[in-house]
Amino acid sequence: MMNNIVLGHCLRCRSAIGMLLLIAFGTSCSHALGSRPAAQGQVEAVVAAPLPGQPALGAPATTPSVTSPHARILSDVPPAIIYPIDEPDRRTGTAAPTVAGTAMSEFPIVLNDRVKAALKYLQTHRSAVIAQAFWRARRYAGLMRAIFRENDLPEELVNLAFVESDVNPRATSRAKAAGIWQFVPSTARLYGMRTTTSLDERRDPEKSTRAAAEHLKSLYVRFQAWPLALAAYNAGEAAVQRALDRQKTRDFWQLRLPKETKHFVPKFMAMTMISRDPNRYGFSPPPEEPHDTEILHVSQPTEIRQIADAAGTTVKHLRELNPELVGPATPADRRGYAIRIPRRLTWVSHKVQQGETLTLIARRYKVSPQMLRETNKLSPSDDVKVGRVILVPTGAPPSPA
Repeated sequence: MMNNIVLGHCLRCRSAIGMLLLIAFGTSCSHALGSRPAAQGQVEAVVAAPLPGQPALGAPATTPSVTSPHARILSDVPPAIIYPIDEPDRRTGTAAPTVAGTAMSEFPIVLNDRVKAALKYLQTHRSAVIAQAFWRARRYAGLMRAIFRENDLPEELVNLAFVESDVNPRATSRAKAAGIWQFVPSTARLYGMRTTTSLDERRDPEKSTRAAAEHLKSLYVRFQAWPLALAAYNAGEAAVQRALDRQKTRDFWQLRLPKETKHFVPKFMAMTMISRDPNRYGFSPPPEEPHDTEILHVSQPTEIRQIADAAGTTVKHLRELNPELVGPATPADRRGYAIRIPRRLTWVSHKVQQGETLTLIARRYKVSPQMLRETNKLSPSDDVKVGRVILVPTGAPPSPA
């Protein structure tokens, strides 16, 4: 192994002592980033999307809270802007031209009795759960919206994560669906996500959101209407297609579908209404706060505990940053595995050579011996042995000896 292995480049400095990194394995570092609603009702209106630039998750606040779970439940629904719905006009049998030409990136919300019932249900029975979901979403919502924008999809599809999993990467259903977007293993494989004993990429917020975007786009292209696409996301494409073929209607609100699916779309629309104006419905989401991380490429399988210790963090926090890691170590079949770690100082690893002392190493890197001892958990009586790798905080790697 080379004497000096540069493990990272310039990162934003924080408190120096005890916050340094990592492992002398030839690594490299770079910046990285439910009772159900009431019965079916007739369509009344379509609520237009928010103005450009309006936050999808509502006004910032310091902590998630529910100010009044019963306040402004149904009588205070925001005023609707009326559009034709995206189904054939029942009087003429022809498609409504305004919505037939609607771009895939636009998502009108139908406001009918079923959506109103879903809204009431979410406010009265799921208020605490939604508040917690808003708290989780502060980490991921910005990333999700960006991915949907890249795919020319409605940013408000982020609200589907609230319905699917309460924005929880560790959520697992009875049907073995997992992650924020609740992919079953077979669908995960279709979109390139691996599931092994040590790795479940359905739980990776970025990878799973990219897969969800691709899947949702495919469903929209097939069914040409968002209510049908969302129904297919929940029940499967085949189930929705069979219902369309047998019942001879493309109106989601008239289709006979499984009970869960009939409620799934209204719940999404209700959640979208809440996210457009959370304070109106008694919620105070926190400001968005993505994890401040960098990517570490680990050259060989390494225990999570070992990485956490060297990164100056806890195993719990490291797993929060990397929920896809479900085993005790990074995947054995993946060399150079990219793991997210808290953003730290610039640092290098140094392999002790014959004749070197801690004082000499400290002088070479222009740091104090005490800093090296604290960083590497060495007692004052400890000396460094030849071949040991120690971590050194530094602004730049030294010249070759």
